[in-house]
Amino acid sequence: MDRLALFIDGSFVYNCAKRMGWNVDHRKVIEHFPSGFALFNAFYYAPITDWNDERQQKFLDALIFMGYSVRSREVRGEAPSFEAHIATDLLITAPRWDVALLASGAAQLVPAVEAVRTMGKEVHLLGIPELVDLDIRSATDRFIDLKEYRELLEREGGGRRVFPDVTQELANTENASAEASEETRTEEG
Repeated sequence: MDRLALFIDGSFVYNCAKRMGWNVDHRKVIEHFPSGFALFNAFYYAPITDWNDERQQKFLDALIFMGYSVRSREVRGEAPSFEAHIATDLLITAPRWDVALLASGAAQLVPAVEAVRTMGKEVHLLGIPELVDLDIRSATDRFIDLKEYRELLEREGGGRRVFPDVTQELANTENASAEASEETRTEEG
């Protein structure tokens, strides 16, 4: 089975969602697109405006809880740009995946995309035509129009999504493990 890697530029997906008029459910992205593949990893590149913003922290925690490897950096007043980080991850991880799904519209990624394609890798581009540079679109193997996936990927309710408290979830898992270990020791003793 081919291995898939997701490379999601959070700012790009946010701008696509604004343009389309509906919000993307990131849980549905990580559940839908790996269908038929073994998921190698799902990288999510997230700009942070304030490390103390509880709402941003909860969003990052939720992404991690969903299974994303979150790459974040603080941005102050400048347009968020993760092209160098995405290009580096594409190149470094290429030996471990067969197909990449790239959600970005940046032409700066063309050299990295061309490099991994010369290694025999496929790169599929996810986005909307009006926000994708033609150079990156023509450098990839396939373009996937996000607009065509509204029924599958739209976040329901339109408002803020309620995510589980990851800290509480981890504590519950650790407590269950400790209780199971205690029961095993009691039965053995």
